[in-house]
Amino acid sequence: MKQIILVLLSFLSIKSMMAQDFVREEDKKTGKVLLRGKITFDNIINETTCKWFDTGVKAYQPNRSAVDELSKISGDYRFVVFAGTWCGDTKDLLPKFYKVLVESGFDMRAIEMYGVNRNKEALNIETTLYGIKNIPTIIVMHQFREVGRIIESVNTSIEEELDAIIRKDYSSVQKERIQKFK
Repeated sequence: MKQIILVLLSFLSIKSMMAQDFVREEDKKTGKVLLRGKITFDNIINETTCKWFDTGVKAYQPNRSAVDELSKISGDYRFVVFAGTWCGDTKDLLPKFYKVLVESGFDMRAIEMYGVNRNKEALNIETTLYGIKNIPTIIVMHQFREVGRIIESVNTSIEEELDAIIRKDYSSVQKERIQKFK
């Protein structure tokens, strides 16, 4: 009985630690504010030091056919994103990612995003759990399993790479379903 109570108390304390959203802290290198912890796109949009985000969203013109394809198959997927509001690669990729999600009609509640400092630390152990080495990292998840990552930059466009990751997984899931019925 004592073990069960101890496990429950441990679980509740971990849960309460992870419930803390984010902090605004000073970037020791630049003196500017950075966001660290669990954040949302609204947090970034409303942060006065993140004007780069709105500028990037307005400037980006996604590949319409790739966005259309992505909108057909993205419903069963979610994303875990690690970003640094101080990071040049984040400032380039994150606004594009956001615009693609909005234009494809993606459910923004299916995004778990963490702001990190220059040491790649969020508020808890998320970066360790996901093995984050570079920023930004966009992890594509399907039913609690990772199906692909975009790390730092893309070779084509964010929408084409997301579509390729999801289509590859979608095809393998469909093949598994067919095999089950044979």
